[in-house]
Amino acid sequence: MIKDFYHRIPRRIKIFIIFALIVLAVYFSVYFLTPTVKNTPSEFLEARQESSLIAKNIIFISNRTSDNLNRIAVLDREKKYGEALDLVMEEIKQNRQARNEAIKLAGQLEIMAKNISAILPVSASQTALQAISSETALISRLITYNDYLVQLLEILQQKFSSSQKNTNGKIAELIAKINEEAKTINELDNSFNQLMGEFDKK
Repeated sequence: MIKDFYHRIPRRIKIFIIFALIVLAVYFSVYFLTPTVKNTPSEFLEARQESSLIAKNIIFISNRTSDNLNRIAVLDREKKYGEALDLVMEEIKQNRQARNEAIKLAGQLEIMAKNISAILPVSASQTALQAISSETALISRLITYNDYLVQLLEILQQKFSSSQKNTNGKIAELIAKINEEAKTINELDNSFNQLMGEFDKK
């Protein structure tokens, strides 16, 4: 019965079916048996490595700042204003360094972004884009962090170098905001590293 049904199929249809089966076989062979082509430009890899190093330095600076702010608070309570002012001046210098690091990081992320279109497979380029977005958000939060820090350091400098000691709770408010931004910066950098780990597996 099946044999009779086969013979009743027009010859053109038979040829089409055979052709379609061959195409499908070739497609599945290529898709499942051929390794996925992966391409990552060397410029992207170099910028990625440099970005990671810069971000680590930014995290280190922000952690050191957090430690120094705690020390400044202790010195303030102990009325050791001279030592506290020295730490404030040190932090002003560190803040400049953090801003310079942010500029360098932005430059490396720009190089990574320019090379995304050349990354294969496409799923890897999408993951790379997510990672870059995360680290770009880190720079944005770092700018906010630095703004709060500058405000805090100006208030502290005025407090420790003059007889005006009443800050109306502004110091505690700014420290809370700075700590929140520092926490977010750490989370965004962790997200970047996690996404880059996923990128390596694709």
